[in-house]
Amino acid sequence: MMLTNFSRRLRSLIGLCVATVLFPGCGGDAFEVAPVEGFVQCNGTPVGGGIVYFQPMQTGDSAIVGKIGLGVIDSQGKFTISTYGEGDGAVVGPHVIKVEQGSGPGCDCAMNADRVIMEVEVTQGADNSFEIELPKMNQREIRAKKLGTGDDDDDEEDPNLDL
Repeated sequence: MMLTNFSRRLRSLIGLCVATVLFPGCGGDAFEVAPVEGFVQCNGTPVGGGIVYFQPMQTGDSAIVGKIGLGVIDSQGKFTISTYGEGDGAVVGPHVIKVEQGSGPGCDCAMNADRVIMEVEVTQGADNSFEIELPKMNQREIRAKKLGTGDDDDDEEDPNLDL
């Protein structure tokens, strides 16, 4: 089932990338982007598989912040961000980074698309290479992983669950 969910997300990501390349003018003017790449690790070990999200943060009074950039993590833990076209980078400015787990058993670090891992600044003309060290899972994430779900909104302790 996890492989099916990852395959569905990967197909969606590929479709999004194709759509942004084929229809670059749709949806208004594009924000300035800068190349972004990086490396994802858990306990100092490369994490293979998953998706990195570069979500622009609001600055000042502007409600418009730009499009989220996405990157697929390869088997060595490396990623390149795409926003409007393949490998073009992320919108220039401040971002929060989130990481979602792909297929496979994963690791004991948090890979949840709802959890902010870190904040970074993407700058034009700079080396936008980021090393992402995933944090340890919290108790809620451990319970959800043991139960085989992506999210555990039930805050009650399960007496049958051995933590």
